Amino acid sequence: MLPFDLRVQTNHQFDYCRVYDTPKEAKLLRFSRLIWFGYDEEGPAVYREDPKTAEVVRIDFQQ
Repeated sequence: MLPFDLRVQTNHQFDYCRVYDTPKEAKLLRFSRLIWFGYDEEGPAVYREDPKTAEVVRIDFQQ
């Protein structure tokens, strides 16, 4: 698992076709740089970074 500053849980299913889409929630728009996506020991997730502050968000998806 990669280090992260913020964690968000979604109600959406994980979809490889949509991981490059920018987040729709206003508070996540600043996280524009995709770092990693896939499955880890906690389930499907996407890691994104804010290029200005270097903060990282982990977005968890439903399994």
